[in-house]
Amino acid sequence: MKTVNTSALEQRIIMLRRVLPIVLGAVAVLYETGLGRWIHDTVGAYLYFDLDIVFYALGLPLLVYAVLTLIRDWVVKAERAEHQAQASERQLGSIMAASVDAILSLDAHGRIGSWNRGAESLFGYEDVEIKGKPLAQLLKGDAATTNVEYQWLRQVVRDAGYVRGHETSCLDANGREIDVELTATGLKDDDRFIGMSVVLRDVTERRRREEEIRRLNASLSEQVLARTKELDVKIEQLARANAGLQALDRLRSEFVSVVSHQIRAPLTNMRGAAERMRVDCGTMNVTCSRMFTILEQQAVRLDRLVQDVLNTARIEAGSLVLHTEPISVLPVVQQVVDQMRARMGNREIRVPTKPGLPLAMADRDRAAEILANLLDNADKYSPSGQEICVDVQADQTEITLSVRDHGRGLSNVDLDQLFHKFYRADSSDSQTVYGYGLGLYVCRNLVQAQGGRIWAENATDGGAVFSFTLPVAR
Repeated sequence: MKTVNTSALEQRIIMLRRVLPIVLGAVAVLYETGLGRWIHDTVGAYLYFDLDIVFYALGLPLLVYAVLTLIRDWVVKAERAEHQAQASERQLGSIMAASVDAILSLDAHGRIGSWNRGAESLFGYEDVEIKGKPLAQLLKGDAATTNVEYQWLRQVVRDAGYVRGHETSCLDANGREIDVELTATGLKDDDRFIGMSVVLRDVTERRRREEEIRRLNASLSEQVLARTKELDVKIEQLARANAGLQALDRLRSEFVSVVSHQIRAPLTNMRGAAERMRVDCGTMNVTCSRMFTILEQQAVRLDRLVQDVLNTARIEAGSLVLHTEPISVLPVVQQVVDQMRARMGNREIRVPTKPGLPLAMADRDRAAEILANLLDNADKYSPSGQEICVDVQADQTEITLSVRDHGRGLSNVDLDQLFHKFYRADSSDSQTVYGYGLGLYVCRNLVQAQGGRIWAENATDGGAVFSFTLPVAR
């Protein structure tokens, strides 16, 4: 910028030095041949000489003064621009000198002209050692290879004006290899290529980290592939094991179904034979009557056990079939209660009389089975002689049936686990009532299959209340 401003100022001064005498002479000639002659011929010689004195003593000096003032303004502007350029150059030089990156300049032949502190720190060469040396001396490789790389760099900079992000390898003063990222910018005087400005940034550590990351990624990929293969093997093994378990489960369900049906047939025959013997027995003593009663009760219990086992197998196999239809709840309740009274002997069962209840959407046989299970459970846990209460409530969405006993009630553990498979409220060796922990589990699944809910709670004045709901038929 300094050279350009000085050259322009010199050209202006040279132009004024040439033009000013011509302009002054032209003005004097025009005055003498024009205005001066007219005044001399018209007004007189005295006024003509007075005007000459004014023109040459005042006009021309004023013109020279104006020209000199213009030259002074040009000089002041040029000095100010020069000072600003020098300040910018000093600031740029300070930045380059203090930069941690290596910044150097090359002449048109690729020789190093400037060398900052970052370059000295990176390569270990002093300023006086490296100046005038070719850039190829810093590049890694033999002379032919480094010369080819420099010529390529020079050509790209001349064509495109710059090279950015070019990664290469250099050697420092001790022969240590350094990975650098090179950015080069072309320098021109007018349109003439005079060299390059080169910035070298050390990326050795970055490359090392990238290489480490690539190595870790490759290792992780290998591990993932190995683990995937292991998982594939495990999945295949699990699939085979699962298929085996499903086959075993089907065999178990089929076995339970076959055995249960085979048990029910002789149980039905035993019950029929016992009833026939009681009817046809000519002489019935107390012992026979009691034995017939026991035989009938145990046959009924075995029949219920088989039924619960069958229901459990169907539920767990997903083959439980329901036949839901709109039913009246009270006749079902009355039918089940009549059957249970015949088995319970002197146990009183209180049944509600609530006409006008809505119809329930349920499976009649399954609803009766649920209620029978709850009544049987209440009979087992109620003291002898205590009544069992059945209640029915209804709202717009569901009908609730409840069975209340007068037993010892339920603990918090019982309330949480009561409807789980094989759970017994009294599972000790000294249990006073029979049971196998399937009845309430079956009840829960049958209720849920019909869209209802089932729960248990303790009554405020003793005993337990078991309730379940059935949806109202729409």
